[in-house]
Amino acid sequence: MNIQTAIKPSHIPEELVFDFDLYNPKGMVDGYTDDVHALWKVIQDSHPDVFWTPRHGGHWVATRYNEIAALCTDAARFSNTEPFVPIGIIPHTGPSQLDPPDHAPFRKLVSKAFTPAALNGASIRARAAAVDILDKLRARGECNFMHDFASVMPIVTFLNLLGMPESEAPYLANLAERMVPGQPGSEEAQAETHSYIADLIKDRQKNPGDDFVSMLVQAQVTDRDLTPTERHNVVQLVVTGGLDTVINTTSFATVHFARHPELQAQLRAQPELIDGAVEEITRRFGTSNLARLAHHDLDLSGVSIRKGEQILGIFPLAGLDERVNPDPMTFDPVRRNRRHMNFGSGLHTCLGARLARREIKIYLEEFVIGMPEFRIKPGTAPRMSSGLINTMRDLYLEWDPA
Repeated sequence: MNIQTAIKPSHIPEELVFDFDLYNPKGMVDGYTDDVHALWKVIQDSHPDVFWTPRHGGHWVATRYNEIAALCTDAARFSNTEPFVPIGIIPHTGPSQLDPPDHAPFRKLVSKAFTPAALNGASIRARAAAVDILDKLRARGECNFMHDFASVMPIVTFLNLLGMPESEAPYLANLAERMVPGQPGSEEAQAETHSYIADLIKDRQKNPGDDFVSMLVQAQVTDRDLTPTERHNVVQLVVTGGLDTVINTTSFATVHFARHPELQAQLRAQPELIDGAVEEITRRFGTSNLARLAHHDLDLSGVSIRKGEQILGIFPLAGLDERVNPDPMTFDPVRRNRRHMNFGSGLHTCLGARLARREIKIYLEEFVIGMPEFRIKPGTAPRMSSGLINTMRDLYLEWDPA
């Protein structure tokens, strides 16, 4: 990783310079904390809305809803070609790093995976997977939620959406945990992912089926075949894009529910609040921290940013901004007019958002409501880390199996 500390450019005022490290905000011990969203809230409350850090080659940081929304929606000013900090940490991944007009044909191609029929089929399998997992866990009275549930159900769901065998789930779950940028071993995991996708493409070229990956391998854009690089990037985006968001979002939510048994009781007593709880989880427990590049010299909320400079958006903080969501740290399933950016917005809105919401609803109905009241296992603490993805490492729960 490029950890170079940059020299401050002359146009940046001293009062906007802060020693901020995305991968270790506020000096987390060993890079871990048991409440990463509370940590981000401290950053938001103690820093300017837009500030500059010399870490990782030097970049800007946006911490409020309005500025993060501008990064997402104003493609004329902000480019998506370098969404990861530092620049170059992840090789170019194709469709997700294209700007208009090149972006649209690839997005249209990938969107074919998320038809209503496909989403319905994947949702049915997701619920069956959740029920099967919990039937086995209930009598144990404890689990590592991250490994026993959160990293299983969403990946099984996504494999069904793509028409891939469920037997791949354990391997992909392990790969998802290891490939988070900035974490030890991530570069090796990314190389392994590249090889996995290359082998998958070769298999589908030799043995095509009616699954979505086979369709991508044979697909065209703008009346031409995909180049080998485009084909690899599109398949990798689709296969790996659904591996981490729901895993981490439901894990963060579970920590909160375990610490607030009254919320568990409320949802059990009032299941009509489930849909509101899905949206509140989405707002309250965001995962991604992504960047844009300035297309040209511009002003962002009174801050002068030069062409080519990188601006990092702390996406979870859009939903934790009290200017748009009063009392934002409180989980309120009846909250009105929620505003957040946890699925992005504009041209790069997450294509899997509808599937993610369905999975979160299944998690609430089958785990939060369907299981006995759960709590964090004594003697343990949740382990979370920060970076391009806010990640749960371990979460041990217990409950009365009777």
